[in-house]
Amino acid sequence: MKLRNSIGTWSASGVSLTIGSTVNYDMTSSVSQSYGNNLIQVDNSPVRYAIFSGDVNQDGIVDASDSVEADNDAELLSDIARTDDGIDFVDAADVSIIDNNSFNSVSEITP
Repeated sequence: MKLRNSIGTWSASGVSLTIGSTVNYDMTSSVSQSYGNNLIQVDNSPVRYAIFSGDVNQDGIVDASDSVEADNDAELLSDIARTDDGIDFVDAADVSIIDNNSFNSVSEITP
């Protein structure tokens, strides 16, 4: 799964896809639902996991280049803001997410 500004994340097990049908796969219930346990716990009660955010340039790793792009976006008044906290404009909260994930060497884990 790949979303805007997130690290690409794979399911831990294979999922069978059939044309015309819907597939549901819940990655929020356990870190082990993702390949390589590549999720972050975002809530304790109930326990919930989420995909790491901060990969602004979509190169598979959260690093200083993502932080630079977010800093630049903070200066723009645009309807296409690459925000990480979901409030549709780039601010210190977005840069904080990127900096923390960069410090923790967050990157894509692929099979």
